[in-house]
Amino acid sequence: MSESHLRLYFVSLLLLCCFSPSSFFTLENPVVGLVACRPHQIRAFMQFKNEFDTRRCNHSDDFNGVWCDNSTGAVTKLQLRACLSGTLKPNSSLFGFHQLRYVDLSYNNFTSSSLPSQFGNLNKLHVLSLVFNGFLGHVPSSFSNLSRLFYLNLSDNELTGSFPLVRNLRMLTALALTQNHFSGTLSPNCSLFGFHQLRYLDLSENNFTSLSLPSEFGNLNKLEVLSLSSNGFIGQVPSSFSN
Repeated sequence: MSESHLRLYFVSLLLLCCFSPSSFFTLENPVVGLVACRPHQIRAFMQFKNEFDTRRCNHSDDFNGVWCDNSTGAVTKLQLRACLSGTLKPNSSLFGFHQLRYVDLSYNNFTSSSLPSQFGNLNKLHVLSLVFNGFLGHVPSSFSNLSRLFYLNLSDNELTGSFPLVRNLRMLTALALTQNHFSGTLSPNCSLFGFHQLRYLDLSENNFTSLSLPSEFGNLNKLEVLSLSSNGFIGQVPSSFSN
């Protein structure tokens, strides 16, 4: 499964997600757009940035920054890729942005960090991408609070555990968990098979096992992309895959 394929799919999904009109500021220029972000939101963002070593950041890069809702001035989108070094702590100011719809913190260097359970407080999120950050340990149960998510990408970390990793994410259309250390058996009653809106599913390069591939994969009949490579599945492909 190529990264470019996932990126293309990611972009197509974002086109389906309707964010309200917003202003934008980069790390360098905090007042760009028709309506500026509220001052306290700018201060909170600068506080978040100052929690980390940002020497890798391109401070004038329009790709990284914050977007705020034009009517409320609240931060709704935060994207800082390949920029931050340090520990993402449970008391990070990130978790005070309760209006966030979109968070992309991929390709950062969150050294020796577990996934903070406080992500579950950001229950308005539609998109969460935490690719290649070195996160350790289990996915907190609080992620099940993110019932509005339609895109979740935790690929290329050091995460462990087995399904049910998350529950209640009934709106998910894309789930990518490739290149972690997830393990265990995918049982017929696994929470995964309740995500009936899934169009993209990548579980490759983990340690999932099963005496056979569960026929319940056939219930995910909206899938357009499915990758299960480099796991421990054996036996025949169920006839339900024809669905």
